[in-house]
Amino acid sequence: MALVLPAVAQRNQLRNFSGGQMGNIGSSFKSGGTGKDSSSFKKRTGLEDSITINFRYLDSSRYQTFDSSVLDFTKRLPVPANYIHLGNLGNATKSLLFNPILKPGWDAGFHAYDLYFFKPEDSRFYNTTRPYSELGYLIGSNAEQLVHALHTQNINRNWNMSAQFRLINSNGFFKNQNTVHNNYNINSFYQSPNRRYKMFVVLINNKISSAENGGLVDVNDIDRLPTYKTRTAIPVHLGATNPGGVNPFQSAVNTGTQYRNKSFLVRQQYDIGQKDSIVKDTVVIRLFYPRLRIEHTFQSNSYSYSFDDSQVSEFTDTGFYRKNYNFLSTPSKYLVNDTWNELSNDLSLWQFPDSKNVNQFIKVGATLQQLRGNFDGASANYTNTWLHAEYRNRTRNRKWDMQLNGQLYLTGLNGGDYNAYASLKRLLSQKIGYLEAGFQNVNRTPSFIFNPLSSFNFSNSSGFNKENTVRIFGSLEQPRFNLKL
Repeated sequence: MALVLPAVAQRNQLRNFSGGQMGNIGSSFKSGGTGKDSSSFKKRTGLEDSITINFRYLDSSRYQTFDSSVLDFTKRLPVPANYIHLGNLGNATKSLLFNPILKPGWDAGFHAYDLYFFKPEDSRFYNTTRPYSELGYLIGSNAEQLVHALHTQNINRNWNMSAQFRLINSNGFFKNQNTVHNNYNINSFYQSPNRRYKMFVVLINNKISSAENGGLVDVNDIDRLPTYKTRTAIPVHLGATNPGGVNPFQSAVNTGTQYRNKSFLVRQQYDIGQKDSIVKDTVVIRLFYPRLRIEHTFQSNSYSYSFDDSQVSEFTDTGFYRKNYNFLSTPSKYLVNDTWNELSNDLSLWQFPDSKNVNQFIKVGATLQQLRGNFDGASANYTNTWLHAEYRNRTRNRKWDMQLNGQLYLTGLNGGDYNAYASLKRLLSQKIGYLEAGFQNVNRTPSFIFNPLSSFNFSNSSGFNKENTVRIFGSLEQPRFNLKL
């Protein structure tokens, strides 16, 4: 049973568009940069109280509109329908589909809670004519809560800021199963009046806390509820014997997993191209078409992954650590922790063969990444360098969509890693739809959790060789009926 109470500001006559004041490159703006008509009288259009809003992602130039469909409610939750979790919202998740890591380079190796993280690449950069806010509150069984808040507004016609917050709080149905997640994302997008310069700024903070109980001591206890009265009374392997009553505002996780992540990203772009203009009814609409783009991206990230058990007791010991981790005796406290700090700088050049089609481009670049890891009693420093290239051509008539991209790690911890990707999409007909075919090959160093230095590597002392994954895929898509095979 769930109750959802959405609150949307300026919901009346909510309208969408593609382009707009900070729309795709080549969109118009009026002479003088003020956007004001020379007439002293303004003609009312009937839309003065409406809102026009759209958004784009960090690595996409295409503006999108909101999906207001409620046909699939799982899209409103962090955990999609093809995932399962350990019992309640906020616990560790796992995909029901085969989902290998298809990304070369450094990876810490902790992915059980990826769905609950805000990420820079998922940040939405909005453009809106009115301040826009969303507030969502979901309450479920046993005081499960999901709170979501979003606010975005344009400071002026060329500058937008937005803030997003999410809270997940769930007590679970069994002992020591509660979760507490806090996430926020603050981002900003600025574009100069002449459309040549752009800046993207992203600030993200993620706090993930999930209690671990190690499972039931006796799985048959699940059928003895009259004996235990409630599921929270059934003995479990880990955590306090009496964790306390159900408190929806309690945030303590004494035995379990705690992940922390902070991300700061700044991306700057400068375009070189040609100016143009259109005259309509004594109003000059100035245009700009890019031919060359220079891009620099700076990113700073910190990560902390830990498992902490401060409730171990000789009197309630179930032998969990001795059975599963070959401990000779039960510890009074148990803590393992990996922390990472990452700095990266990327310099890229874009070239647009067709200046009036920003979805056709050639991009080449190089990245320098510096890593520092701290583990239980050890530390390490690494430096990675790699090259990357991409060709994209989505034709203006939307009949063809070609994408080629690759990465090659030259030096460092992940030297020799690479990714090669190719896909081709074609509109066969309005009745049949789109046909896509593609290929991908990824060669990557195993995640660092399998490295002997990691605090979470309990048994492997020598590490593993590189992983190589080949993926061949194809699809048939019919947008008219919203079908995809």
